[in-house]
Amino acid sequence: MNLEDQVRNMILGSSRPPPPGLQRPTGPNAFNRGSQQQRRQLYQPNAHPAPPRGPQRNGQPQWRQLQTRYLDSIAAAELPRVEMTQYERDDKETFRKALQDVCIDVCNASKHLPKVSLQCFGSFQSGFASAGSDMDLVIVVQDSDASACFSLLENDLPRALEKRLLQIGYGARLLSRTRVPIIKVCQAPGMSLLSKLRQEREKWDDLDPDKKYFDLHLKKEREEDVDDDFGLPVLDDTVPKQPSPESPSPENDTQTVRELAQAIKSSPERVATTDKPRREPWKRERTSGALDFPKDGVGIQSDINFFNPLGIHNTQLLRCYSLCDPRIRPIVLFVKAWAKKRHINSSYSGTLSSYGYVLMVLHYLTNIARPAVLPNLQQSWRPNSNCTPQSADITSVDDFTVDFWRREAEITGAAAAGQLTPNRQSVGSLLAGFFTYYSSQGGYPQFHWMNEVISVRTQGGLLSKQDKGWTKAVTEEGEGKKVQHRYLFCVEDPFELSHNVARTVTHAGIVAIRDEFRRAWRILRARGNGEFATGYDGELMDAFVEQERPDAKVKGFDIKDAESWPTLGALKGI
Repeated sequence: MNLEDQVRNMILGSSRPPPPGLQRPTGPNAFNRGSQQQRRQLYQPNAHPAPPRGPQRNGQPQWRQLQTRYLDSIAAAELPRVEMTQYERDDKETFRKALQDVCIDVCNASKHLPKVSLQCFGSFQSGFASAGSDMDLVIVVQDSDASACFSLLENDLPRALEKRLLQIGYGARLLSRTRVPIIKVCQAPGMSLLSKLRQEREKWDDLDPDKKYFDLHLKKEREEDVDDDFGLPVLDDTVPKQPSPESPSPENDTQTVRELAQAIKSSPERVATTDKPRREPWKRERTSGALDFPKDGVGIQSDINFFNPLGIHNTQLLRCYSLCDPRIRPIVLFVKAWAKKRHINSSYSGTLSSYGYVLMVLHYLTNIARPAVLPNLQQSWRPNSNCTPQSADITSVDDFTVDFWRREAEITGAAAAGQLTPNRQSVGSLLAGFFTYYSSQGGYPQFHWMNEVISVRTQGGLLSKQDKGWTKAVTEEGEGKKVQHRYLFCVEDPFELSHNVARTVTHAGIVAIRDEFRRAWRILRARGNGEFATGYDGELMDAFVEQERPDAKVKGFDIKDAESWPTLGALKGI
């Protein structure tokens, strides 16, 4: 089935209304807008048929039971493959100690560098790490009076450590255009990769100081087609953008295609010209460069961050959530495995980081699942009077307030006593609800990508983009760098409230992510109907295969130039 047929089927299959009771009004005045008969006659762009109602078991209709059984069977097969073994954890801890010894040696060899340690944060420490995942490390200054702000000057720790790691034989590459310096490290690079990395460092060493610290910064400011944080392609702001969640547009595919066609017809700036090079089609996985580490064959990989004090507290928050219920880790690992197989889990290519998906899961389990699976650890509720009250462990980190229930013994004790949740749904049942909620296709409740911000710290878990002021991309400049903050998809950091965890998601990325949630919902809908063949959608955990864009022109518009719209094949002949 070609792309046009896929889009046509998707559109034609979305016109039937849902059964009564599934489509509920969501606005504050929804129940005051005309009579009930009038509301029934309104066109519902998101109306999709739900699986038929049937006998209930344990409070679940038959269609949900079928979806649950399907997801539970996938989880039983998938989770053992993605679980990190204790052997791998021990191996990575040994590597961390080796890297820490190198850091200490470099600091001891210099009079101006502080004493440091190298600590784990991120998924390896929170318990949400998948097998084979990178290890996130952060430099921690031991002397509280010493400055923790490392520069990119030649004799400061980032440059000195990169050079020393390369001399030892580790693969090391300093990323200088991130918000703070990061060194990507691999344990066992091949001679070819190690030689390239060393040559690249030698080129930098041989540069004139003015070239290193002046011309280089000016060059970065001119690189408007590259995001200075993750090396992401950025759409030129002078080019009219396709409909996105940031601008009002209907959720259904029919109107989206119509609006896109109209935008194409009325946008002379998008007409392909012979004097302007054509942009390469966007791919969910960016093409690896000569200095990029391969996924396999180079041993353990790690990212060394030079200033991320909040990262340690974020990690502790996620770890405490993982202790609240034994279902949390399997659900997070499942979602991460699904996102990885569907190629929508890379900040580097414009989709979402694993951290972002973890926050999406926590939001659903805390605020949407009924009964709630998790308490909100940043709110005041405690299961009993013996627990540490709110603000007892409050602290300030980098001028941000950090306050949550972090006493692990209290959390595990309350969880064992069944005091944290009355929810007894299986992993598969909770996953079914998760995919339905974010697909925004299966009735109420549903997540509104266009105007909602996920905020795990708040009561209810949602804020509006307008209230946050996250309605338009902004560029932050300083120290010779430009960092672009996008708000197409919004996930608020639990502590650094000005930071959008999903800021790296591009127009292409948001379309891909939403398409995948919709695909997951279509597969689950088919399973709920008792259908085992899901057509072109395949099975939920099928690996995504990148397809070439159709080489066609739409009235002068080059389809290959619209990298963020995978359904443009349906527009031939418009």
